Amino acid sequence: MAQAIFMKQMGSRMVGGAVQTMEWSNKMDLIAYGTDRGEVIIQRLNWQKIVTFPSQGEDIAVRSLGWQLDETVLAAGYSNGRVTLLDAEREDQISMLNFEDDIKRVYFTKAIKISDYRSTYRNRKEHTFDFFLPPLPPLSGIGSLSKSPEEQRSFAKGSPCFLVVITVTGKVHLLLLGALRAGHIDLKQHAVHPEKFIVHDVRLSGNFNAIYALVTDGSDLKVLHFHNAVLQEYISPMLHLAVHCANVLETKNYINETIQSIMEAWETVLLEMDNKLTKYANQQPEGSIAADFLELLVFGYATHEIEDFLRDDLNEKGLKKLANSVDLSYSTVASLVTKQLQSSSVNMFYFLNALKGLSRITYFFEPLLSSDATQEALRACGAFLMKVLEVQQVIDQCINDMKLFFSWLCIVILRLYQHDIPEEMTQITPEDTIYLAEYLNSFEDSVVENEDGTVTKRKFNLEKVGQYLENRNLQQIVKSDPHHLWHRLLEENECLRNCSLLFPHEKETSLIQQRDKLLKTVEDVFKRPNESISASFVQDASITCASLPPAPDDGDMHPVFHSSFFVDEESSTDLLVTTINWHEALLLEFNKQFSFLKCTRIDLQPGPFTSHALRDVVFNSLKFVDLGFYNESLLSILLHNNGQNDDKQSYFLQCSLEATKGKRTRHIMPNNVNLVDVDFACHIPDIMDANIIKPLEGECTRLAVSGSRKVVTVLSDQCHKMTIFEMDIEDEEDETEMSQNSLLEISKESATSSNE
Repeated sequence: MAQAIFMKQMGSRMVGGAVQTMEWSNKMDLIAYGTDRGEVIIQRLNWQKIVTFPSQGEDIAVRSLGWQLDETVLAAGYSNGRVTLLDAEREDQISMLNFEDDIKRVYFTKAIKISDYRSTYRNRKEHTFDFFLPPLPPLSGIGSLSKSPEEQRSFAKGSPCFLVVITVTGKVHLLLLGALRAGHIDLKQHAVHPEKFIVHDVRLSGNFNAIYALVTDGSDLKVLHFHNAVLQEYISPMLHLAVHCANVLETKNYINETIQSIMEAWETVLLEMDNKLTKYANQQPEGSIAADFLELLVFGYATHEIEDFLRDDLNEKGLKKLANSVDLSYSTVASLVTKQLQSSSVNMFYFLNALKGLSRITYFFEPLLSSDATQEALRACGAFLMKVLEVQQVIDQCINDMKLFFSWLCIVILRLYQHDIPEEMTQITPEDTIYLAEYLNSFEDSVVENEDGTVTKRKFNLEKVGQYLENRNLQQIVKSDPHHLWHRLLEENECLRNCSLLFPHEKETSLIQQRDKLLKTVEDVFKRPNESISASFVQDASITCASLPPAPDDGDMHPVFHSSFFVDEESSTDLLVTTINWHEALLLEFNKQFSFLKCTRIDLQPGPFTSHALRDVVFNSLKFVDLGFYNESLLSILLHNNGQNDDKQSYFLQCSLEATKGKRTRHIMPNNVNLVDVDFACHIPDIMDANIIKPLEGECTRLAVSGSRKVVTVLSDQCHKMTIFEMDIEDEEDETEMSQNSLLEISKESATSSNE
């Protein structure tokens, strides 16, 4: 019995900017779309706007969007080669990836069933990292709100899948969980005519061990198939490695945000110093500041400059305010270093140590992890942790120095005003005087060499924390105790000093330099799986789908190729559909073993069994605008009337794949196949009734479907109007919105109006 489409319009809205791309979520009633202003907007089925992610910059366009299955994570690809992972629930950016070329398409594959790929190496009683590691403290900083551990950036922990990134130059990148770079391939290197090469779409096979690439190579439209043995054999350890990679990247983000908060707090200290002390220091001759303050400390004699500065510019009230502000800022820095930075460093050490253990299991991880690289990353993490502890000691020392210095200055100011010193004010002991003299002696100009070769002199160098937050070597290195037993042991034993099991303490490097070294070694750890998988891509077959005609002389455009991909779990096949011209499309069905190919050529033009009414009025002038798999048995197609009349008409069609089976051809794979002359046309008007095609308002340009949500979104009015339809299937005997006669009447009316 023939089936008709039941479409209920749920509403339509005009969008502020032209919509470039749109994508429905797999399970949730969320649709994401990118505008010509570079924004990514997510809204519900009822048009309620959830979140708007701003543009990445001027003249940066949104190229593609892809939802992660069963998650609120959205991948967005931009024209500047950037791919961002956005969390619609937390309204935050999880991660940012940068590629060299403009992005063609980004999408997440279907979920990987872990039970199908679980290997024997994994211990069922194995505890996860959260069993050993407490949650990281909430992030907080000067001028920023605290973030609870649940609100901090994290990769989705749902069903694992691949993130596939395709660039316009034909480079394809695979990222497992959106975190672990799991191989890349340059398709142009496999082209016969690289100067006339265009990539249209690339899809990962249903069992994740091969890719299908739809490309234009010279004058041919082809599907290239590449198999990968490493992906096939090591998918289970890769899943385990990807979880660790996601944890490492999350910890890296946490460390970077913590250091940023530390820099904000330190800049507050530096600002207070500059406003009060450095302004005075810059007015004095070089080398005179330390001498004048030492003279004031030892002999109690103040020069006129210092006396005017302490009495008029600083005064007692200003000094106390400065002391409180500096103490508060230093306390914030100390808290960030002690809690957030040290805790995240310990977490990073744990994850890298786990990776080092995995690298020793060579049977499973030999092509994925290098023992030397993980050991080097572990050493860099140990050095970073030691640098964090060093910064803690320097901060504690600076806090004590500042308190002593400001207490002494307060006493001096009271004496200058000839006021009595309160009993509760701490008196300076002889030991404090000696220590303060050494501290004041360090006021001499601090010379800093910049990256461009210039030299900057910093006067009134009161604090030593700022040098750790700069990307240059330390100017004042912390002195170590030469009588310490451990230091003596290392000095006397070179073999122990150079042992790889001991973590180095690089005294001359700053915290920023040590952080960068750590991140560089972590990046090197995850280079190996990317290199191993990339080198394992082998081309199995080249399938020629169509021969493209030469460029038309009348100024008409070549047809734009539209494609869609679907993994059918029940039949264990991969379905790929692509248009080959304005009115024809190829439906390709591959089994997961890639041993055979079934092909159906779908033709919109009337066939031998098409009625004369439909032949002359409707189907004779239709062309493809967009298409997509609604589910495993239906193909949604957006059509356009290509007639001569000015009143353009668009149509929507649900094509049943079951009805096309009689026209399928079967081919043995892997083998180079030319489908141009061996497949048979399956004419849509021959196998379907007229009431399965539905007229739409306006000239439609794009289609987005969701079979799980039973909705279809159509874009019209020059990409400014979005219309959402609720879909269902009813029998021919039921009431439908439109019959064959009404369709003919609309078509005749449009033809009559054009003639007038």
